[in-house]
Order: sequence, then structure tokens, then C-alpha cells
Amino acid sequence: MIGAGTIINPILKIVTTVAILGAIYIFIVKPVLDTTEDITADVSRSTQQAFSDADKASEQASLNSNKSQADSFASSLRTQWPEAAREVTNCVREADKDAKAMEQCAEFGHELITEGQSPRNFSLSYADSLSAQGSTAAAAQVEQCVENAGFSVRDLQRCRDLADRLLFG
Repeated sequence: MIGAGTIINPILKIVTTVAILGAIYIFIVKPVLDTTEDITADVSRSTQQAFSDADKASEQASLNSNKSQADSFASSLRTQWPEAAREVTNCVREADKDAKAMEQCAEFGHELITEGQSPRNFSLSYADSLSAQGSTAAAAQVEQCVENAGFSVRDLQRCRDLADRLLFG
């Protein structure tokens, strides 16, 4: 029997199934997907912010540490080598909030303390000894060498070597 009931009934079943599935999607699946998307975006933003905050905190800690070190080196240099202390202090002032520049100031101060101060002090002490022995020209040569060396560790070591040769032969 071919009639309206045989064709309409399957079509009604298909339409009803599609309508129910559409309603399930609209009222259940879509809100769940939207909520999941929102949560994922919020977590992503929070994670990015946390990394950004951690980077800033790390950079600030590095800046503070290097500034403290450079200030300490400048303070140590102040009594025996005031010019070097001023140079390190000026470096710190110019570096301001630049962590990389402040690190260079700390390294500069460390180098002056550990490698530059000793040859400079020995050179000047030997120049005083040369002067006391009546070798004022040799003393002046060593003093001029130290002045020309400035803050160059290598040049200060050359002055020390010169003073050694002039004083001890």
C-alpha cells in the first residue's frame, strides 16, 4: 500500500530527529563548547601574564643584585682609588634601570677590585720607593704610566712590570 502514511511517517521521524539533535546542539553542546573556549582563553591569558610577571621580577632582582654589587665595589675603591670609585658610581648612575648595563657596571667594579687595584697600588708604591732612592725620573715614568693606564687592567699590569724593572733592575 502506497499512501500518505507510508511516506510522511519516515519524513516526520527524520524531521523530529533533526529537530531534537538541533535542540541538543543549541541548548547543550554549544554552551559547553563556548564555556570551554572561554576557560581556555582565560587560562592562556593567565599563563602569559604569569610568565611576563616572572620575567619582570627576575629582571628586577638581577638589576638590584648587580646595583648592590657595583655600589659595594665602588665603596671598596673609594679609599685607595677614588677615581675608580667615581667611575663605577657614574656607571651605576648611567645604567639606571637597565639590567644589562648594570651587570656591566658590576663586572667593571669587580675587575677593578680583583685585577686592577693591586698592580696600580704596587706601581705607585714602587714609584715612591724610586723617588725615595733619588730616582725621580724613574718614579715620574711609573706615575705617568699609571695615569695613562686609567682603568685598563692590562695597562696597569704593564706599569707594575715597568716599576719592577726600574726598582729591582
